[in-house]
Amino acid sequence: MSETLGSYTGGGSTGRQIRVPHTVVYVRVVAMLLLIVGLARACQILGIVPQGALTFADLTPAMRAGAATLLIVDLLAAVGLWIGAVWGPVMWALALAVEIAMYTIFSDIFGSYPLRVLVHTSLFLGFLALTFVKWRRTLD
Repeated sequence: MSETLGSYTGGGSTGRQIRVPHTVVYVRVVAMLLLIVGLARACQILGIVPQGALTFADLTPAMRAGAATLLIVDLLAAVGLWIGAVWGPVMWALALAVEIAMYTIFSDIFGSYPLRVLVHTSLFLGFLALTFVKWRRTLD
């Protein structure tokens, strides 16, 4: 199986092809998801919510702290993953650790969201698997 997802033939007479690795595409999709989640949290903090939804003022102090923390970490992770910075996956791992702690260990305070934890963990494990495969190919 090829390491590239596809190719793009650029304009001009050179006809160069740009190959995009699977890992880059995967990380960019995750970056978009983290951006959407972060912006949704920002809307909640700013009070831009549908009628009847919880606003930031309605949350308990612990939930406010969690929402504010995850807002910052999710947006930083999204930017870091999109630009391919080394600290992007680190911020993503931090966001994952915070969410796992909030929704499992401290579920009596924050509530239990097993699907959210499962999806976030699965996405991160997928990233680790793709990174491992890429690393193994560099050894050959």
